[in-house]
Amino acid sequence: MPMYPVALLAGGLATRLRPLTEKIPKSLVEIHGQPFIAHQFQLLRAQGIERVVVCTGHLGEMIEAFAGDGRAFGLRVEYSPDGPTQRGTAGAVRNALPRLGGRFFVLYGDSYLECDYAEVARQFEAAGKLGLMTVFRNDGQWDTSNVEYAQGRIVAYDKRQRTERMHYIDWGLGVFRREAFETPENAAASDLAAVYQNLLRRGELAAYEVHQRFYEIGSFAGIEELSRHLRNPMTFSEQFLQEARRVIDGLDPQVIERMAMLLAATRQRGGRLFILGVGGSAANASHAVNDFRKIAGIEAYAPTDNVSELTARTNDEGWAGVFESWLRISRLKPEDTILVFSVGGGNREKNVSPNLVAALQYAQEAGASILGIVGRDGGYTAQVAHACAIVPTVNAVHTTPHAEAFQAVIWHLLVSHPAVKQAETKWESVR
Repeated sequence: MPMYPVALLAGGLATRLRPLTEKIPKSLVEIHGQPFIAHQFQLLRAQGIERVVVCTGHLGEMIEAFAGDGRAFGLRVEYSPDGPTQRGTAGAVRNALPRLGGRFFVLYGDSYLECDYAEVARQFEAAGKLGLMTVFRNDGQWDTSNVEYAQGRIVAYDKRQRTERMHYIDWGLGVFRREAFETPENAAASDLAAVYQNLLRRGELAAYEVHQRFYEIGSFAGIEELSRHLRNPMTFSEQFLQEARRVIDGLDPQVIERMAMLLAATRQRGGRLFILGVGGSAANASHAVNDFRKIAGIEAYAPTDNVSELTARTNDEGWAGVFESWLRISRLKPEDTILVFSVGGGNREKNVSPNLVAALQYAQEAGASILGIVGRDGGYTAQVAHACAIVPTVNAVHTTPHAEAFQAVIWHLLVSHPAVKQAETKWESVR
């Protein structure tokens, strides 16, 4: 899919940066050795963008003199001046529509946004809406949060009337169809925020959650932060560990407490624990079986520990039914508990781990308790479980490694829980 052009909003007066911006536009403020707009162009080109329309205003001719036609940055750059009066952010986009085509990104001229632009475009196409807002769980860290976001959709967005449920922020990158600016309620809107709000009211605003913080040069503090970031870019290890911290913050401890109580009850009534997992989650299941047997004193099993039976059933009966048939032979009872380790949690419609879905449907028939430690939205496991810990997705690219890593964190928490633990572990017992 060809990348959309970008409307770059660079027409503001930048009053917060005066006297720095009395004689140059904000886009030309020097950041780490070169004008800020050069950093933006380099970032956009690295993301596969080929064409940028710069919406200019105050001292816009200086931006055009610096960037020219964009060839120095590997881009095609055009300009859409406000004219004698400021048009506002929405007005500037509307003025640039003849140069933008049917679909386009909109990026603020003071924002430095590192994300997968192609994935944002794919999500926009899949949503089929007139607009898409990128959102970031900000919790008031880098600016005032202004978006209420839940279950993949924007519930409320308001820059002025904020509520305690607004943990997210408008990240600064939008995607639109041309028609979004031609609807009656948006035809006269001057501010981009009003366009977003009108689309939200009509059910025409999609959302995409990003997990990298934003940088901006709208303030002197923002300039210093971005300069520091560009001088010392985050290593992959720093990024991954930062994501892990956000995963921990996003886990629900009350759900995990509930899981501990259900496991203790399973042991008390003489029930067995069956741990189901596929791929890396199967390896986790094997390790967890040991811990639940040895440390928690719960009779535990995993079907993937017997590779001969697993492969024989797959060969003879098909992959989708291997766990269900194994549970039937095990004579699953209401006293027993199923614990699912999975990234997706099972989804029959998408043919993702259908063996988990079949096993859980049988567990429901048998009246067994169901627990889960899963990623993404939890899939079928989260729908039917009595308690399910969902490892939050903080970076879609790392969904699997985080989900499988935190399966281990959570099961180790469970076998260490005072309500579950019965035996001392080796190293803790060595004095």
